[in-house]
This record gives sequence, structure tokens and C-alpha cells, in this order.
Amino acid sequence: MTEKGYLIKKKVLFIDLDDTIITTISGNTFPTDVTDFKIRKEVLDKIVDAFPTLYYVEIVSNQGGIPQFVDEQDFIGKIKAIESFMQKYLRNHTGRNIFVNSMYCPSHAEIEMRKPNTGMLESYSSWKKSELIMIGDASGKEGDFSDSDKQCAENFGIEYIDIEDFLKM
Repeated sequence: MTEKGYLIKKKVLFIDLDDTIITTISGNTFPTDVTDFKIRKEVLDKIVDAFPTLYYVEIVSNQGGIPQFVDEQDFIGKIKAIESFMQKYLRNHTGRNIFVNSMYCPSHAEIEMRKPNTGMLESYSSWKKSELIMIGDASGKEGDFSDSDKQCAENFGIEYIDIEDFLKM
């Protein structure tokens, strides 16, 4: 596991959405609709504590349920509300403006934008890899549905931390 002090020099945090920043209110694996979510405050508090020099948070999420189960415009409203809340929360708890943005892949197809491919991270390719980090829940651990978050970070050449390991730091 990464020592918390190492995180001081990180400038960009890529973070997964489902079961990382948010969980369902219903307790179901998948949300019943776009309002079935709650923000994990403990994750935001840990971001404030662990990343004193953070500039950007980039939410990166595979959303294969669009358009079969979720209207894309409804999802965009949801993700913009999460971005806004996170940006205000981080500003209020750090005294700094930390830009929060999101990218998502609404496809199941194996395309460059879908994790574990690195398309959602490529706009930061000119940054030093040592300044970038990714946190997610698809880590390939026993019981995980996938290792796509971890593989995405490895494919891009950056450090990765499982969300539960991050919360224990």
C-alpha cells in the first residue's frame, strides 16, 4: 500500500464514480434511477486530508447502462450535480479551488474511451506521471467485478490505489 506522505506531490486525481465516490441509497448493486445515489463523504474527507497540492479531480467512469437503462441527459444532470458538490466541498474544506470534471464512456464496446483503455486519461498525457494517481473499486481483488480501474492506471503508467485501501491510509 502507498504511504500517505507520498501523495503530497500528486496534482491530478482520476477517480471512479460508482462505489468509489458514490453508492446507491437503495443498497442495490445498480441504481434504480438517476436519483438513487449518495456521495461518500468519507472519500471527500480523505481526499482533502491526503492531497494537499491537488489541482484537478477527474471523475472517470464506464457507464454501459446508457442508453439502455438510463437517459443520457438525466445522467449528465446527475454527474454535473456531483461535480458541483465536490468542487464546493473541496473548496470549503481546503480553502483552494480544485477543479472537478468528469468523463464517461456510455458504451460496452471495446473502444479507447472505455476503461481499462486510457482514452479518458489522455488529455493529461503531457503531465509528469509522478503527479497523477487513480483511485477506484475495480481492482481485481477477490470479490471485485473487474480490474478495469487498476488496469487503466497501469496502462497509462500511473499509480493506482483501491478505494478501500485509500480510506484506510
